[in-house]
Amino acid sequence: MIQVGSIVKVTDKTGVMFAQCIKVLGSAKSRIAYLGDVIIITVVRINPRKFVNAKERWRLKFLRGTIHRGVLVRTKVNFCRAPSIFLKFNENTVVIVTGQCVPVSNKVFGPMVLELCMKWPSLGCVSGYFI
Repeated sequence: MIQVGSIVKVTDKTGVMFAQCIKVLGSAKSRIAYLGDVIIITVVRINPRKFVNAKERWRLKFLRGTIHRGVLVRTKVNFCRAPSIFLKFNENTVVIVTGQCVPVSNKVFGPMVLELCMKWPSLGCVSGYFI
């Protein structure tokens, strides 16, 4: 469960380490994002080692304070797969995507839930492994 103001970890190859949720997209009354929801995030912290060799336009795109869309990939809250089968992760993580929910980077670190790959097939293409 992610609310407005929650700090999440970014698990893709963009070089962004942490981001903060600004808005949960969906209906007007939805204030909490669950696994697979699209949120609007702002960059809080970047990894300077990844930005040393990056191109100039890539560096300017992901500076601190820039606004992007992200898909929630892993959450600390239980995810019910089937009756009496629950999945739970250690951290809240997002993947930065474009407006059409296509990932910006070509690699996603860590596991991804199989139901999420069925909802967003483009995320399944860049993921390492599935649960």
